[in-house]
Amino acid sequence: MKKLIILGLILAPTFTFAQNKIATTEDGKKVILKSDKTWEYDTKTTTSENECVIDANYIEPKSEKGINSWLKKFDATTDDLKKHVAVENDCKVDQVKLLNISEQKGNGMYSLCVKGKKMKYRRTGSVFTRLNEDIL
Repeated sequence: MKKLIILGLILAPTFTFAQNKIATTEDGKKVILKSDKTWEYDTKTTTSENECVIDANYIEPKSEKGINSWLKKFDATTDDLKKHVAVENDCKVDQVKLLNISEQKGNGMYSLCVKGKKMKYRRTGSVFTRLNEDIL
């Protein structure tokens, strides 16, 4: 049993260090350093975490009727949010899609897809503000 544990402790780091390593050059390109002392540029195309892709038949979430009727009095509905976001991001209202809604009478949090980018907005009272943080 003791020999198996020692053998496991010796082999585990060997397999860990024998794998390919990824490095970044001074000009920002990613390079894969292989275990046989060769290298190649990383050609993988990754999508950003802030990108969003929506299907053509996507149905946006709706506000609750009780909250929505109360928000209409103060021009703080989701339609008003879409207009606000469209003006702020220089796009049309139909390019703004709601992904997630979490709202109460006094405040709300909204996740949106604006021209293919995910954004998060907060409503405090009747004022909409953009959150400058990475989502998901």
